[in-house]
Amino acid sequence: MKRLELEEIRSRKGPLIIATGFSVGWSLFFFNVYSAMFLTLSAVVWIYYYLSKLTLKNLTIDRSVDRERLFPGETLTLVHNIHRVPFISLGLTVIPVIRAEREYAAPRESSISLSSTEDSRVESKVVFRRRGEKDLSRLVVACRDPLGLFSHSATYCTPQSVLVLPKVMDLETFPLRLRELLPGRESDFRLMEDPVDFKGIKEYERESLNRIHWNASAKLGKLMSKEFGYTAVSKTILYLDLNLSREVFARDVWERIRIDYEEIAVQLALGLIRLSYKSGGSIRLVSVGEEVLRLSDRGRDWIDFAEALSDTKGVDHGFQLNEIIEDDLEQFDPSTTVVLISLYLGEEILPQLLRARSHASRVVVLIIPFSPREPWMKRNVSYQMLPKTIDELKKRAAFLEEEQIIVRVVGDDQSIQEVLLDL
Repeated sequence: MKRLELEEIRSRKGPLIIATGFSVGWSLFFFNVYSAMFLTLSAVVWIYYYLSKLTLKNLTIDRSVDRERLFPGETLTLVHNIHRVPFISLGLTVIPVIRAEREYAAPRESSISLSSTEDSRVESKVVFRRRGEKDLSRLVVACRDPLGLFSHSATYCTPQSVLVLPKVMDLETFPLRLRELLPGRESDFRLMEDPVDFKGIKEYERESLNRIHWNASAKLGKLMSKEFGYTAVSKTILYLDLNLSREVFARDVWERIRIDYEEIAVQLALGLIRLSYKSGGSIRLVSVGEEVLRLSDRGRDWIDFAEALSDTKGVDHGFQLNEIIEDDLEQFDPSTTVVLISLYLGEEILPQLLRARSHASRVVVLIIPFSPREPWMKRNVSYQMLPKTIDELKKRAAFLEEEQIIVRVVGDDQSIQEVLLDL
């Protein structure tokens, strides 16, 4: 729980000044019971004006949130406790102010009656759609005269934020090669599977009959197969390109496309990272955006990658993917699978792709020029026009695959999951 401090207070009293001037002028020219009554009313409202302003200046407000990390679509609950003040009751409107880049998040305002006998509790709920750090620092408390002659707006602040992690794209499979041998293990199996390392059971998926676990199948009432560990692990370097290529011509159009692509690419990268963890592989991430972020899985959980990617963003003029790969070529070896996720690939990067393939075991390139279809949505006829460079690269994909450079362009009539199944 954090204590909020008064940052500023603004008052609007124009109607009150006009009403007071009218009452004074009336009393000077036509002093009677009615003018005296209006003059007295103006004096009472002025007293209420200063008392309410003094009360707002001395309010004690505490804030608590139910979590510091959450995913898009989850509900964040903010609770503001406003401590009672003596000798006065006020009608207040409480408005949490949330600042979020590229997203408008507005919790509902709450109207409360601040009592002199008990504290007030205001609970607000908000849902975020995009990843990133959200600023929860400010709270606006408004007080309005019932007659509409004046109003106060006080802003309270204490540094506080919540981190919205990226959505995780649910992926079932990805071709990560098992090439790096684990020390101390021997196996004659070509698939590098260790029959001594029994990991557990899983649902049968058209495997050979000698892999069926008959006792477990009889107990569960469905076919279950044995699952073993491996004498080798996959070693993957994942490049996430969030910047706009300098080869792009219609930059004003692509700049808007890049913003939507950024969210999809981060979700896909995080899905691949989680899949690598689930399969026991080794993965390194190189995110090319406003800054070049490099993360390895040594000593980290996949949630650590999610936190790092939650606030990562690309720029329209920044680091270029081909230059980053050129610097990393010496790190590739025959046990490495190189995966690239990009919005746009021109001709400049082709030499780096060929050289990467000569060093690594496999190179997989995923190009996402437009928003793909969600896997649960029905497929429609696509009328999209691919950029010329991407279309040419797509035509050369057959030749590149002979060199085990796998290139896939995800169209708006495809889901990413079905494209990965085709790899």
